[in-house]
Amino acid sequence: METTFRNWMQRTVARDPAFDHQRRDERERLIDAIAATLSAPSPWQAVPRAIHQVLGDRGWEWNGIYVRHTERQLVLAVAHGPPVCATLDLEGDVGTSGMCWDAVLMNQALVTSDARQWPGYVSCDSESGLETAASIVCPIRNGEGRPIAVWDLDATKPLDPGDGPFMDRVFATLSAICRPEVGDILST
Repeated sequence: METTFRNWMQRTVARDPAFDHQRRDERERLIDAIAATLSAPSPWQAVPRAIHQVLGDRGWEWNGIYVRHTERQLVLAVAHGPPVCATLDLEGDVGTSGMCWDAVLMNQALVTSDARQWPGYVSCDSESGLETAASIVCPIRNGEGRPIAVWDLDATKPLDPGDGPFMDRVFATLSAICRPEVGDILST
């Protein structure tokens, strides 16, 4: 899995004009850091730390994975950064329960440069002490392509234009290669 992920992502970054090539070295370091987690007993548990180690200095101070615990609740499985919301409840349709639920309901990655303006924005900044400026949320899909979890970033600095598409590709590739189930992400 490690080699497959690394090779696929390196080819993607090299060929896709959407990725800012000024950040190529940084993205290659992130690819290597995440690929190294794939040989761990619980790779999904290691991914947020790997992301923080490479991108924490850019204001990526909190990132984590919420799993779909029930049809109406996401539960924090693993994170790197200060404590945040442990659960996120579904209140209604898209636009009512924040970015994490919107990414699940729409089964697509979402990016905002102003998290506070997101419809139905759910803030845990008072719990974490962060001042979230921007956010990325990427679905983590099982073997059938259904979102079973989301990776969530709370950034305290602005994002680069290629960050959202790149992280979407990272989690789409991880999902395709690892074919996770909720238990894989929750295992410690």
